[in-house]
Amino acid sequence: MKTEMTARIVIAAMLVAGSASHALAQSFPKIQAGMWESTVVSDGANSKKDGNEPVTSTMCINDAVMEQMMKLGQGMSQKMCSKNTTQVSGNKMTGSVECKMGNSTISSTSTTTFNSDTSYRTESKSVYNPPLYGMKESVTVSSAKYVGPCKAGMKPGDINTMGITMNILDMNKAMDAQK
Repeated sequence: MKTEMTARIVIAAMLVAGSASHALAQSFPKIQAGMWESTVVSDGANSKKDGNEPVTSTMCINDAVMEQMMKLGQGMSQKMCSKNTTQVSGNKMTGSVECKMGNSTISSTSTTTFNSDTSYRTESKSVYNPPLYGMKESVTVSSAKYVGPCKAGMKPGDINTMGITMNILDMNKAMDAQK
């Protein structure tokens, strides 16, 4: 079950990143630089009936990290998605994507509500045709908030999730080197 949940979170994050990149390119207000904490809940995670649990992550963000995340999201979106629309109205961003992953087509809609530059919440609904990893559809909710300056020892781009720390800037450099 943990592998399935991880797959759901990765898929949802990719779809949200692709949608968010277009909105951010439309001069949507930037979020606060520093340490962010996010919690992702996918499908019945609150009920724990199927073994899913919320996943909490922390990430050290600055302007360079935001720029790299936008580039990564745009790159994934261009390679995998035939449809990607985003609209921004006030503090809400809505998006719709249709992406190919393996043999499956993923159709997803999302709504992100920004409460200021220090918190936001994204609700995403996805349908998989044919089912992906046994999933026909999923609902993912991600809540994120600014928690202060980056912790000592963390550098911009560091993400800590499920006990693993990685750096998005280092991952992007490695991917660029493979091209």
